[in-house]
Amino acid sequence: MTKNIKTLNLLIITFYNFFILNSINAEELKIYSERQPLLIEPLLNEFEKETGIKVEWIYSKKGLVQKIILEKDNPIADVFLSSDISRLIDIAEDSASIKIKPLSMVPDNLQSDYWAGLTQRARIIYVNKDLNIQDINYEDLASDNYKGRICIRSGFHPYNISLFASLMEHHGEEWLETYLIALKSNLARKPQGNDRDQVKAIYAGVCDYSIGNHYYFFKMQDNEEQKDWLSKATIVFPNQKNRGTHVNISGIALLNEDTRQQAEKLINFLVSEKAQSIYANDNNEFPVSPQIPPSTRVQNLASNVIFDQLDLEKLASSRKAVIKLLNKINFDE
Repeated sequence: MTKNIKTLNLLIITFYNFFILNSINAEELKIYSERQPLLIEPLLNEFEKETGIKVEWIYSKKGLVQKIILEKDNPIADVFLSSDISRLIDIAEDSASIKIKPLSMVPDNLQSDYWAGLTQRARIIYVNKDLNIQDINYEDLASDNYKGRICIRSGFHPYNISLFASLMEHHGEEWLETYLIALKSNLARKPQGNDRDQVKAIYAGVCDYSIGNHYYFFKMQDNEEQKDWLSKATIVFPNQKNRGTHVNISGIALLNEDTRQQAEKLINFLVSEKAQSIYANDNNEFPVSPQIPPSTRVQNLASNVIFDQLDLEKLASSRKAVIKLLNKINFDE
């Protein structure tokens, strides 16, 4: 009887050590993500399989930057996956992210001490097909030839702030104010909607030109209703005869020093050939790694595209000035 009790106690201890202690010591990562679940979930599932690190993640389109800043002294999440450079800069400026190691597979202009790019999004111009326009610059949109012919979402949207900040870096603040005033006077309607709504406006005959991210072209192609809008619109990658098209990024920042080791494994996975190929083919974004080709669909539409090599970290110093100018001229009104 005593022998059986000892055996039972030994079994209990063994099971406790195996299940409970292993559970306590299991590696985990908590992620705040602005990336859509349909894209990011397959990547995170693959990461879990490869590393054994369990991922818990929260998706939200809005409010994560404010949440991260509020929690910076006691971070709840370990990693932030952002859909725009401006959010990465915001949390870095508020000391809510921690330093990361340089990544050899990511170009220097697409990373900093506090964030790294994962994909590139070209800010292109959608054009009425009937015009047969194949070459255009961002600067052209301020010309009188475009009076009443341009549609755009809010000038205060991060995508447009990043574009305007890049123009400021190239031409200066005084030039940008003149440009924004002229661009506003050339609008066919008050800024509104999202990038796809501007293409719909071209289809409806409201305008001939709009600004948007390149991958929406493919999203509209795959949508039964929206693909009709493309019957009236094509895309042009601006500034191909000079500095190249402006690119924004989706990117990653680390928030918690205590989980640095696990988080760095996630970064290395997301810039790996496997993950970069998934990004390229599932969402038709340009991989951040120069070694990984874009999807076949992107290559068929945009082979040998030149991108602006502006260091995205420089946009941080221009964004506040851009917002000040947009308010000064009441761009959205």
